[in-house]
Amino acid sequence: MNRPPWDFDYRPVSAGAQGDDAWLDDLILASEGPVDPARLTDVLGQFAPDLRVEPVLDWHPLYWTRVRAGSPLEPSECERRLRASGVAVRYLASAQVGSQRLPPTLDLRGCLPMRATHWRARGPSVLDEAASAGRWFVDQGGVEVHRPVCGAGAGTRLAAIDNDAGEVGRLDLDDHIPVGVARVPGGSSHAAQLVAWAVRAVRVEGPDGDSGFIGIAPDASPRLYSIPKPGNDVLSFPLAIVRAVADGADVIVCATNVDGQWSPMLDDALELACCRGRNGLGTAVVLPCSRETSSPEGSVHSSLSLAAGDPAGDPRVFCVAPSGRDGGWFLWRDRDGRLHPFANRGPALRWLAPGDDMALPFRSPEILAHAESSGASAMAAGVLLLVLGRNPDLTLPELEDALTRTVRAVDPELSAERSALADRYDILPVGRDRDGHNAKHGYGLLHASRACLLVSDPIAFALVSIGEDQAALRWLETRCEQPWLASLYSNELGRWAARGLLADAGQRHAICALARLLRLLSARPERLRAQAPGALLRLVMMLVRDLPRSRQAPALDAALQPELLAIADRANAAVLDPARAGEIEKQICALATSLWPAVGSRPVASECHPSTQTVERLGA
Repeated sequence: MNRPPWDFDYRPVSAGAQGDDAWLDDLILASEGPVDPARLTDVLGQFAPDLRVEPVLDWHPLYWTRVRAGSPLEPSECERRLRASGVAVRYLASAQVGSQRLPPTLDLRGCLPMRATHWRARGPSVLDEAASAGRWFVDQGGVEVHRPVCGAGAGTRLAAIDNDAGEVGRLDLDDHIPVGVARVPGGSSHAAQLVAWAVRAVRVEGPDGDSGFIGIAPDASPRLYSIPKPGNDVLSFPLAIVRAVADGADVIVCATNVDGQWSPMLDDALELACCRGRNGLGTAVVLPCSRETSSPEGSVHSSLSLAAGDPAGDPRVFCVAPSGRDGGWFLWRDRDGRLHPFANRGPALRWLAPGDDMALPFRSPEILAHAESSGASAMAAGVLLLVLGRNPDLTLPELEDALTRTVRAVDPELSAERSALADRYDILPVGRDRDGHNAKHGYGLLHASRACLLVSDPIAFALVSIGEDQAALRWLETRCEQPWLASLYSNELGRWAARGLLADAGQRHAICALARLLRLLSARPERLRAQAPGALLRLVMMLVRDLPRSRQAPALDAALQPELLAIADRANAAVLDPARAGEIEKQICALATSLWPAVGSRPVASECHPSTQTVERLGA
């Protein structure tokens, strides 16, 4: 049978328990406003005399009250009685059993953006980042973190949600917050490793004393939110998200198994994160694609399927799968040398991040281990922090767009490995959709330095977009080295322009067309003579003129408007002087030549790193 290139045996083993029509003894009442617990007891106590009512959340727009009884309650009858008594019910849902029910839209009118009022953001630190075999995840094959371009995540905040607290004493946490638990279990180091890979660990015991482990974004400020073991309830996970958003988290990552834990409360929490998190710009939520290798009923093949009803399948979540040392989908060998996948696949998978043979944060000398989907989600969270550190004003859609535009493409066929596969069905599908998506690797492998370049500067944006990463790096170096280039525009204006280009396809095409023209001129500068005098300068002026007027671009901050006007005035003055205009166009050609030097005159891609001055200017 011939399969379409997008097809695979998409049959999740379990879609999770459902409680829509059940009689339940533990309910969450979501109301439109505050509810008096005594009133609930009066209304519902008539057929549940042992009722216990506990307020969970009581601030706009979330009003959750937990209602528990010694005998099962029928949600529909409870809702009827509450509405009849005048209670503005949004929904009633089980606190323990998952449900695919979509709640009424959360009314966010009057809800202020969530700001970090009591969560200190850390500044840049001096990093002692020694290379090692186990830290390949920051280099080629990994997410390509070049510190001069990416920085270290200073000024950003990470919330990690997990169900254990082993080894957390080795982390420099801003805070450790229990949610739904009186005592946090410490059975494993899962949560601590998650934070260490994303940020850092401060103590590693070894023969030479203590040393630090450096993760993806070591200058980010982490908090840990500990929840009960999944399966005990479906309330604690969304409650932890709400708490992290309210505290001011920029990125939330959870790698504990919450498959099948969908609930109306989780829908509320994700809506709050997207619309009001990070001062209204949106808090990113990262979940792993998890792993399910069991065979569904009637099949001899592993499921390896991310269910549509799982939290990681929600479009507001960034779902991540692990990549291997070669940058492709993570495959592992059994004792017989046969290859098996280490991750799920599905339509909602967003990106890949490293998950194979990574250094364990708390072991010295270095030991490598499979970090799997959990490690991949930590890596992805770290990359998000780096990008937000470079441009804190990015909205959540802009952040997603920047990361997806800069991924490294992954070969979906894995043709070189097919002979060793335990089951050839495991690597289906073998095709890539027109938008670049494949169910195994999403849109591709995250590339931190490309994404950070893209969001930092409009010229770098254009160069990265057309595949000229090295030219983008040289542009930043040249701009730092030559004062006249550094004075063209401020870093703040550059970051705003990058956001505008993410939003406006027309302006994006315009600046990329200009970059392609400059590339042609760099090869043969005499080509400028074939163009109309002043045409090159006019293209530059059009960008300066039109981007602030774009309906799609973000509003220009009042403090940046005089700077943009001054740039336009200088350009207009140059146009009125033909000799000056010609000289400027020659300077632009000379600059293009420096961005695309002759082959062999500059280091190759893996060696071309900007100077320390570059990162200082980017962060200014």
